[in-house]
Amino acid sequence: MGNIKKQIFRHGIFSYYENDEYIGKSLSEYGEWSEPEVVLLKQLLKNNENIIEIGSNIGTHTVPLAKHVLNGGLVYAIEPQSQNYKLLSNNIKDNKIKNVKILKLAISSKQGEAYMNIFNENLTNNYGDSKIFKNNFQNSESVSVKTLDQLFYDDNKEKKSIKLIKCDAQGQELDIILGSKKIIDIYKPFLYLENDDINTSRALIENIKNMGYIMFWHLPPLYNPNNFLKNSNNIFAKIISCNMLCIHQSTKIKLSEVWKRFKVKNSNDHPFKK
Repeated sequence: MGNIKKQIFRHGIFSYYENDEYIGKSLSEYGEWSEPEVVLLKQLLKNNENIIEIGSNIGTHTVPLAKHVLNGGLVYAIEPQSQNYKLLSNNIKDNKIKNVKILKLAISSKQGEAYMNIFNENLTNNYGDSKIFKNNFQNSESVSVKTLDQLFYDDNKEKKSIKLIKCDAQGQELDIILGSKKIIDIYKPFLYLENDDINTSRALIENIKNMGYIMFWHLPPLYNPNNFLKNSNNIFAKIISCNMLCIHQSTKIKLSEVWKRFKVKNSNDHPFKK
């Protein structure tokens, strides 16, 4: 299967791209990917609550979160890129996870059609760097685009409550939030959003604040010294993930004093600003 390998890691059996410079490399070297994110999200969730995960990639977060909410909870794992979707499906199956519904879709502020890049599997790639584009281009694939409101409000007869929306969508987070206002207003879920682009950060923060949310920066390093494989060699140096944990004002939750230092002060606040 070329550059695809399969091994047992911290959270189960995973097929991954050996030439993936971030997730694949982290699995190979450490047996996990961004474990501090998994730990935080599990602390927010009871074992019967529902999750929407946008940008599931190959399922390194999907699998442990699904195991955590196994007592009646469901994970909606959304991944539009076909190469990642293939491994995501395999990893859910290999780990015998029954409470995950995989959706091969892109999410945005409007429904329609878009295009995504297809990676050359013989080259080193960042398989997580998959963006949607309006126009077709060489080595691309078409993907269906929907909004979360369409999926989980307009077309959702069951109206399952949502406790967490996790979104890692390569700068598309604002458009995704704009297409999710109905379900966010109804369920007031925790939002865990990548926000590493200074150019789009201000609008994202302002929109979330207007929805009644308080925001905190969560900046886990890619290297976890307590990693599963006990590897002390830090290949990622000082690289961090730049995420926001967003909690609705009406949510009753006790946060440690440490979190107060990471509260988003205003829409111009960003960890990457000099």
